[in-house]
Amino acid sequence: MRKVIRNLILILNFLFFTSCDILESDSSSLSPLDSKIDFKVIESYDNYETISTPKFFMELISEKIYGCCNYGIATDYKIGDKTIDINILGIDKPGVCLTALGPANGRIKLGELSGVYEITIKGEGFVNKYNLLISDSLIILDGKETPHTKPLIYFLYRYPKNSFAYLCGTTLSDTSICGGFIDTLKSVIDITEFYFSDIAEIPYPSSSQGHYYDAKARYFYYKTEEEFDKIQEVMKSYKQTYFPNDNGVGLSIVNWINKKFYSWLL
Repeated sequence: MRKVIRNLILILNFLFFTSCDILESDSSSLSPLDSKIDFKVIESYDNYETISTPKFFMELISEKIYGCCNYGIATDYKIGDKTIDINILGIDKPGVCLTALGPANGRIKLGELSGVYEITIKGEGFVNKYNLLISDSLIILDGKETPHTKPLIYFLYRYPKNSFAYLCGTTLSDTSICGGFIDTLKSVIDITEFYFSDIAEIPYPSSSQGHYYDAKARYFYYKTEEEFDKIQEVMKSYKQTYFPNDNGVGLSIVNWINKKFYSWLL
């Protein structure tokens, strides 16, 4: 099943880029903001492959859907001692237009934050203010939706230090593999399961995807990075024993610094 899904994604990507027009112009251009902007403050990384301590980012998305799916939200910003000032300059239309429909997107790296900050978001004809609290465990945003801006997340857990998420997907007849791997892992390294309460959204994925059976994610603490790195060999050995040819089974683990292990790549 996992191989089928990967092949399907490749086919869809091929169809997307061959069936959609790519329009070119001489250069990118900036048009006035003509949409409400949704935003959220999260912990994340510079890119999907970066392995590092998570930093804070603000992600912005337009509510308007444009004719090009690669439009951007142009901003100018300044981060002070306890202030974050963001000026939305407009919608950036790049020189190459991918003609699939989509919103405009923007991403601002806020870096390392701690404590209380006043966020000011302004654009042509509006100035909106929000309060941001960064604690050891939570990201809390205070402020209401306006005609121009809307918070998407008010309460979000931070990535707990030395934690990881475990995702498992199988066929309907192989569901025992999910618990079996954790039992095997516990016999090799010291891990402790924990649970997020429902007071805030969880930064990790909530379940596996794309299988006949997708288990809910489970979350664990580990002692050291050296201990965490042992998981790769445990997963490889477990796969060779119980599903050497994948057979519709996929195990994945991602930790708080964005280090990942996938059974189908071992």
